[in-house]
Amino acid sequence: MIKYMRLLLLFGITLVGLHCTEFDEEDTKAALEKDYPDQESWDAQMYFTKEGKRRAVLQAGYIAKYTDKQYTLMKEGVTVEFYDEEGNLKSVLTSNEGKVLDNRQDMVATGNVILKAKNGSQLYSQELLWDNKEEKIISQVPVKITTVSDTLYGDTFKSDPDLINYEITNARGTSQKTISIDD
Repeated sequence: MIKYMRLLLLFGITLVGLHCTEFDEEDTKAALEKDYPDQESWDAQMYFTKEGKRRAVLQAGYIAKYTDKQYTLMKEGVTVEFYDEEGNLKSVLTSNEGKVLDNRQDMVATGNVILKAKNGSQLYSQELLWDNKEEKIISQVPVKITTVSDTLYGDTFKSDPDLINYEITNARGTSQKTISIDD
């Protein structure tokens, strides 16, 4: 009888051990499937260059780099300073969050996006794209732009980072500029 009890006890311990092993494997598998970044930084900066010259400086409260997916996420407040070819500050962008596509160094800023240019112009949107190759700011969502003489609203927007040469679709608003119309 004692031999039988020992065998039953040993069998029970083995079952419990196997069950715990399966549980641990499931936990490990679930943890591996989660989307963890390769690198994380807090209160960090990233520098964007073109031909060895500084073109932009990005600051964020939190940055997470995903190497395999080739993008970097920014949260907790994003600020990007844009510079011209001589290294002079052209404009400053702020947003709640952002994402950099690492292979192209393009950036998407989202949430309360404000771009303030050195010339006093300001752009407001919920999403802006920085096209690094073209060095253009693009929005496919509604925008508001204010200049010294204008307050314009539009459905889409494309501009240089200093908000001097821009295109705006379905523009509406007020302007103090004078234009001539030839027949």
